[in-house]
Amino acid sequence: MKSSLGSETRKMALGEVVEKQDIHSSMGPFRFLPTYRRRYPKVVVDALGELYKEYNQSFTSLVEANREWNTDYQYCLSEECPVNWAVQIDMMGLSDSFLSESVIWSVAELIGYLRTKIFEIENSLAMYQLLANIFSKNGRDSFFKNRFHLVLSGLRKRYRKPIALLAVTEEKYQAVRESEFGKVGKESLSDTEVQTLSGFDRLFGPREFLEHLSANGGACRYLLYARTSDPVAKLKKPDLSIEQPLLSVPEIRRVIKANTLTMNIDNPAWPVSDFRRINDTKGYMPPMGMAFPISSETDLLSPRFAEHLHAGNPYAEFPNFRLSSRFLSYLRSSGVDSQCLADGADITLRCKPSQGTYGCYGHITGLLSDRDFRQKLRSNIRKRGSYVVQPEMEVPQIFNETDGTTYSFIDRNFLGMAGGCPVFLGGERTLMPADSIEARRHRIHGNRSSVAAEIIS
Repeated sequence: MKSSLGSETRKMALGEVVEKQDIHSSMGPFRFLPTYRRRYPKVVVDALGELYKEYNQSFTSLVEANREWNTDYQYCLSEECPVNWAVQIDMMGLSDSFLSESVIWSVAELIGYLRTKIFEIENSLAMYQLLANIFSKNGRDSFFKNRFHLVLSGLRKRYRKPIALLAVTEEKYQAVRESEFGKVGKESLSDTEVQTLSGFDRLFGPREFLEHLSANGGACRYLLYARTSDPVAKLKKPDLSIEQPLLSVPEIRRVIKANTLTMNIDNPAWPVSDFRRINDTKGYMPPMGMAFPISSETDLLSPRFAEHLHAGNPYAEFPNFRLSSRFLSYLRSSGVDSQCLADGADITLRCKPSQGTYGCYGHITGLLSDRDFRQKLRSNIRKRGSYVVQPEMEVPQIFNETDGTTYSFIDRNFLGMAGGCPVFLGGERTLMPADSIEARRHRIHGNRSSVAAEIIS
């Protein structure tokens, strides 16, 4: 069955934009649409749940490659496959027309369709307080807060341990304190505040974690929700050296990997292109049919055409069969129009680093026929290691009749595992003014210009 997410701009009265005042964070302002709420049909939620289970299964080989000790990720392993306890699925915004039509689809049909509309899946959530509170109303907890806390409570009960956030670098620790708890400089942050604002029991930075280990004879008394992503400075400059006071010490890294709930712990000594790296990985995408892996631009091209380019000949002078057979097969499975596949020059591609980055850092978007695009891709592969490639997706738009603003939007959906079954935690529709610089670049994300709307089931 074929459908469209809706290329035409829908007109609708979304209501007034309101600034949320009770979020403790150095970021903001945080704005939302209190009267605009989208409800996903059960069949869409079920399809996302199946993709979530498939995502977990894809971590089997990633964990095995990353494993250093037998106790690694022991709290993330089930009899069937590894379990990412909570994930964020960044995907195309699902239009009202699509959501209405989807109820007559089968789960299998939706799985195949939604697979091609997912940008990526993240296994370490952030901004818990924002997600929990931005949609709370009249003293009632939000859909997300109730369900996310249910997942955390289930983990505490299952393993009989409290759960601590762990920022593995000082830079990450300070960023979490400021952006997620509103603490600047040396302002104190009590465990009670952490519990109230995030649902976790404690926040460790490197110094606090080392003190905890020392006080407990080297043992960790918490399950760890590890925040291991590199600071923004390193995402911008991958050759920047960042001190790793915890993960660079094998004995401490072993303790962290033995107690973590997040499968994202690397040995900092591993080279940037090392296949064992798992932090901020996109290595699950090719097995799930969501992206095409490359270690060189020539992986996208047919052998004859690659030789043609390397000889210094123009792209346009080679008439046919420019793309490799494997890449053509992937593009077909992604729903790319067959007329575009005949040439390959008119397909806009988005290339993303396979490991170590999140957001749009390191992304390259363009046409293979563009010499500058190919040069940027080669340069970034040298700096950041292997890449994955997707056809660029058209972002849907909606016109708010209330204030006259046209928004581009994406959906961020959250799922967790409770009682051995996927649980939809709700979602957040991120709307960004279509005429903003970031929206024009197809970089829809939370910033000062964006607006949030709640997704429930």
